Amino acid sequence: MKLLFIENRYKTFFSDAIANQLALEHEIFWIVQNHDFSPQIGKVFKVPYSKASNNINKNVDLSEIIESDRQLNYFKKDNTDYFYYYYEQINKLISEINPDFTFGESTAFHELLTIKICKEKNILFLHPTSCRYPSGRFSFYKYDTVQPYLGSNESLSKDSAGFIIKRIVDRPSKPDYMKKVSIKKEKILKDKIRILKGYLFGEKYNTPNPFVKLNIERKKKKNISIWNENAISEIDKNSFSVLYPLHLQPEANIDVWGRKRRDQLKTVKEISENLIKGQLLYVKPNPKSKYELSDELLDFVSTKSNIKMIHHGVSMDSIFKDLDLFITVNGTIALECIFANKPILTLVDVFFNNASNCLFLKNIKSLQKHIGRIIENDFPKLKDNQKLDFLNLLNKTSFKGIISDPFSSSECMSKQNIENVLEGFNQILNK
Repeated sequence: MKLLFIENRYKTFFSDAIANQLALEHEIFWIVQNHDFSPQIGKVFKVPYSKASNNINKNVDLSEIIESDRQLNYFKKDNTDYFYYYYEQINKLISEINPDFTFGESTAFHELLTIKICKEKNILFLHPTSCRYPSGRFSFYKYDTVQPYLGSNESLSKDSAGFIIKRIVDRPSKPDYMKKVSIKKEKILKDKIRILKGYLFGEKYNTPNPFVKLNIERKKKKNISIWNENAISEIDKNSFSVLYPLHLQPEANIDVWGRKRRDQLKTVKEISENLIKGQLLYVKPNPKSKYELSDELLDFVSTKSNIKMIHHGVSMDSIFKDLDLFITVNGTIALECIFANKPILTLVDVFFNNASNCLFLKNIKSLQKHIGRIIENDFPKLKDNQKLDFLNLLNKTSFKGIISDPFSSSECMSKQNIENVLEGFNQILNK
């Protein structure tokens, strides 16, 4: 079979290690946007960096991809001609390759363009990434969704599943991507030099202008400081408490998978407007806050009497039990609430809603209906056997292995992990 991989900076080198083994039985192809991150295995197509042209065909609807683009949303890029140039170039390459499967992320603009093209050509695009829980496992998500494709169909024993659930509920267990990684300063410096070099040689589409980014980073630090000056550390137990944990932005989890709810300021406003007296909205920042802490968000939450900002130093562990309701777009907190039987509402329809105690809040105006059910102790709860079933659903739709990159995690490049992940790929290809 023909297998097409899409370059994604350092993740490319991890995928290249997988491709090295797959090449024994399959033809390997690559489409590379950032020329400084080229793989070694297979036939590599480097898309020439976009140049100004009057011959760009714009008779294609790329509005959703443009809406999700981090360069436009966060790094002050305003020209969109390159989207149409890359769409045309990638479309030609995929037509030439005609792959049976395409593997990549659903993050950067060139990957989202590839997904659109694969949909149009009825080619399956799969995004291998952590399934969050159980840890040490990953799923193949279809196109730009979090809907898993097939899986290992492995079941956990009752004892093993119970142990995992207890660790999730008691909170010592964390998803792979949340585990702290220590990266040496020398390595970080080399990375910055490499990225800057790529920018200077023409990669200006996934890499922001360094001066623009520097100013935004300064602004980010200032806003984090302002947030913490006005933040609190405890939950008022005399009021009904609603928690909205801010999603990190830019990140595919909300900018792509939760695209309809990517405007978090709007979401916070709507939740606040639909609370009544005696109810408080707590907004918890991501521990690694980026650009979601905008001036506009700070101005709004600091002036609303029914909104409380939680300090960055406050962990979810310390407040989890004191909260009455959680609302998220598509956060991992949903899984933790499912197993702990804490009321949870998602703002997009996601795989987690397969659990009967994780409800999709289609319209925030219906929020009081759900709050009423919680007050009346009528919000859905899972029995122990249902928790086991749901964990097994996550296990069956995933595979053993850690998906990462050698810059962030040397563990992902171990011989054992490569073998584990390769087994997942082979099961998909053989089916």
